[in-house]
Amino acid sequence: VHWTREFVLALGWLAVALSIGSIGLLYWLIRHAAATAVASLFYLVPAVTALMAYLLFGERLDALAIGGMAMCATAVFVVNRRV
Repeated sequence: VHWTREFVLALGWLAVALSIGSIGLLYWLIRHAAATAVASLFYLVPAVTALMAYLLFGERLDALAIGGMAMCATAVFVVNRRV
């Protein structure tokens, strides 16, 4: 491992922002909402990851992927809407 400035910054980003930040956000959401509603948000992770890959790395999104994202987002909306 070469301890370059970029490596240390990337490691810090992974450890602090992504790990501690995401777990902190998860606990905060569970405290302020129903656990089932929070858990349903995990179905959006693949869609958000695909969108980020499209925006950041120029990966291709076909109609099937976009349709799947729309279906997942609609399902999460239906589960979490207040009646």
